[in-house]
Amino acid sequence: MRQDDPRGRAEPGQRDLRYGLEEALDGELPPELVERMQRHTDDCSECAEEWEQVRRMKELVRRSCADQAPSDLRERIAVQCRTVSVTRTEADGTSVRITRTSSTRREFPAP
Repeated sequence: MRQDDPRGRAEPGQRDLRYGLEEALDGELPPELVERMQRHTDDCSECAEEWEQVRRMKELVRRSCADQAPSDLRERIAVQCRTVSVTRTEADGTSVRITRTSSTRREFPAP
């Protein structure tokens, strides 16, 4: 998506508008610029496809991040377990294995 050039090339000093797709979809660009980008996609199927792909990706990420883990999974994650095992071999060739497990509970911010 090139600014003001129907041949798909940016004029010197102008940037490729593809790099503004995410910002446009997030409402971070001036409305006039977003409108111009959208008008361009009316005539450019390549840019329209790219616009739609970025829009779908952002929607998927937005939906995925909005979901909350089930409470039992959150509980298992909250309890951090640490197991340390040491095997010691005695002079007579016998082995002794010592295992120690400790748990600590992490607090998560309220959802």
